[in-house]
Amino acid sequence: MTNKIFIFVPINIGRNIEQLLKRKAPNTEFITPASSGEELKYFEKTFRNPVKNELPELIVSLQPKLLEYFENEDLQKQYVAIDDKFPALRQDLKDKKLDSSCAFIKPLLFAPIIMLVNKDLEQPPSSWQDLLQERFCGRVLAPDAQTPVSVAFNFLMRDLNDNEITKKFLNSMKYSGLPFDVITGVNKGFYDVGLLPLPFARYNMGKNLTTVIPDEGAIVLPEMLLLKKDASPETLTVAQDLFGKNIQRFFSQLGALIPAIEEIPLPVEFKNNMKFYWKNWDWYKKLALLID
Repeated sequence: MTNKIFIFVPINIGRNIEQLLKRKAPNTEFITPASSGEELKYFEKTFRNPVKNELPELIVSLQPKLLEYFENEDLQKQYVAIDDKFPALRQDLKDKKLDSSCAFIKPLLFAPIIMLVNKDLEQPPSSWQDLLQERFCGRVLAPDAQTPVSVAFNFLMRDLNDNEITKKFLNSMKYSGLPFDVITGVNKGFYDVGLLPLPFARYNMGKNLTTVIPDEGAIVLPEMLLLKKDASPETLTVAQDLFGKNIQRFFSQLGALIPAIEEIPLPVEFKNNMKFYWKNWDWYKKLALLID
């Protein structure tokens, strides 16, 4: 049976990573969903009632829903504790409690979620709390509601203020397809603020847009790596390459993602001030409960 690798990373770097890894594992089937919706359907089919020989040997995903499925101990047992097989998480991220509390989950990178703001907006928001002002009701745009970005934002706002004002704001939120739809909507002034991972927010050059890292810090989505116990040598090579300096540098410099290893500099946006909104992994697991 053909080995399977499931990998879902931000679309702006996904194609390049997939092509690179396929050269390392030419006999492997790569499962690379085109959207969060496809990813969730695959999880439902594969992990709801897991069959050992159909499970991917390697899983790479930033979808919080994955954590809910892996509450199943029978599923957990199919995957190996991998802390001692790969480089330790960089110290500045450990200090922020970003190291996984699950032995079978290894953070590969982190995707920061920030604001994209129309430059014509008077008194632009500088914090997540600012968005609760009445003037932003119906004026904030996010990708599809089921994407990790939108789910994490919903969770964040309720974590900051779980009250009627927050509920009213969240009910006024607008959702529209892919990250590039968010860029277009804010650039044309249809919306004041967009929510995007930093990699997409960088695509505002020459547009009527500016980026804001909120005072409370960027929401961070951990890209999780899981490795099956009987993984093939090819799959092990792919997993190790993902933590190699070349790919981690690609994540950071071109992908604008937070690298997991110490040797690679942070993206320029966070080089001098690593502001993240994060408490711990048990807190983060609650996101899975928000996803239908």
